[in-house]
Amino acid sequence: MTQKDLAEEYANERLQGRLSGNEISFSDNIVFTEDDIKAAFNAGRESVVENMPELDWKDDDVTIEGEFALCPVGRYEVVRWDEFFKIWRNPLFLGCRPSLSEAKQAANEDYKERIKQALGL
Repeated sequence: MTQKDLAEEYANERLQGRLSGNEISFSDNIVFTEDDIKAAFNAGRESVVENMPELDWKDDDVTIEGEFALCPVGRYEVVRWDEFFKIWRNPLFLGCRPSLSEAKQAANEDYKERIKQALGL
């Protein structure tokens, strides 16, 4: 069962409970629709991503100029290579940026995108 199915299942159960009279409404005659509850559920998931902290970067003692960050989706690394900074997630090469700050920002954006995919957003 996916997370989106859980929102729909919850909406159906609440609606059936209210329509059958087995559940007391918090406000007179207000019944939230399936779409209302789905939207609220999905907005909650999206707010998790919006309020996520940035990656916590640490100096990489192995390389001369580089940093790494550990997170639930693996390890991100930014390493100076000539005039660019290469970006890696686990063994996957993500690209290059001209500065350390831009490379770290690109890694943060990739990290948030991975979390969104995991949440089905």
